Amino acid sequence: MRWATAPAGAARRRPARSAEYISDPMLLIPAHAKVNLCLAVRGRRPDGFHDIDSVAATIDWHDLVGIRLSPAEATTVRLRVGGDGGVLPATDDNLAARAAAAIAAVAGPLQIDLWLDKRIPSEAGLGGGSADAAAVLRGCASLLDRGEFGAERAAALARTSLHDLGASLGSDVPMLIRGGTQRMRGRGERLDAVAAPSLHLTVAIAGAGNTAAAYAAVENFDLEDTTRVDTVSAALESGQVPADDVLGSGLEVAACRANPLLDERLLALRAAVTEARWHLTGSGGAAFALAENAAHAAELAGAASAAGFPARACRTVSG
Repeated sequence: MRWATAPAGAARRRPARSAEYISDPMLLIPAHAKVNLCLAVRGRRPDGFHDIDSVAATIDWHDLVGIRLSPAEATTVRLRVGGDGGVLPATDDNLAARAAAAIAAVAGPLQIDLWLDKRIPSEAGLGGGSADAAAVLRGCASLLDRGEFGAERAAALARTSLHDLGASLGSDVPMLIRGGTQRMRGRGERLDAVAAPSLHLTVAIAGAGNTAAAYAAVENFDLEDTTRVDTVSAALESGQVPADDVLGSGLEVAACRANPLLDERLLALRAAVTEARWHLTGSGGAAFALAENAAHAAELAGAASAAGFPARACRTVSG
């Protein structure tokens, strides 16, 4: 396995479109962020992870991922990175590169060229790295399914579950492969679709989150049953907007214990923009607030940004 990184300046910003082939030829596909509308931590598992119960939804804030495949005698993953979300290395710590390597391990040796236009902030609880990995898995599968790289490769991949490949990379990846609004159980890999209306919301960056540190700080009194998640799921299924009282992350208290600065920043955001209820998503440090419509979401984003919290008006999107 060989890894290579091109300078960030080599990444060319292209217009965001759903998915298309461009002249390289390269498949372009958006990698949508997610918000955990509601998350309950259920308990520690024997494998060291925690069982969760969550309703999460993909939103129209996304990275852009370009993928090009070429036959090869040995697998090489080459990565061009750049954009608003920061530059990432093409190493086995990079989820997009690991996703490409996982595809090649199943389908046979390939040269895989990846181009990432990073727009989703890192350490925000928005699943940016997992979204990139999900896009790489879906994009590579789409390219191989066309049969241009041989029927054997396509057949080998057809016998493999993208869901399982995603779960081997990260707990959020299966949800982001599927997209839309999903109820997540287990580590996050057990999914049930939730028929939900599109929601307007504002996402603000309160600080930097650390998933591992947040879960490590979980105490028994942070655990909860499924009542809040059941309520959110039922409201969405009936076409209603869930009440603020049942939204938010059951990881917030633990995340703030692990990172007092995040606690301070959340308090400051809530004090600065009082026209809405702000909820941490996942382990943070992004927070979201429901909005009545697109104009209201933009108004909240402007207020949060003016107070020193970079923010964006968003809406939930289907898979």
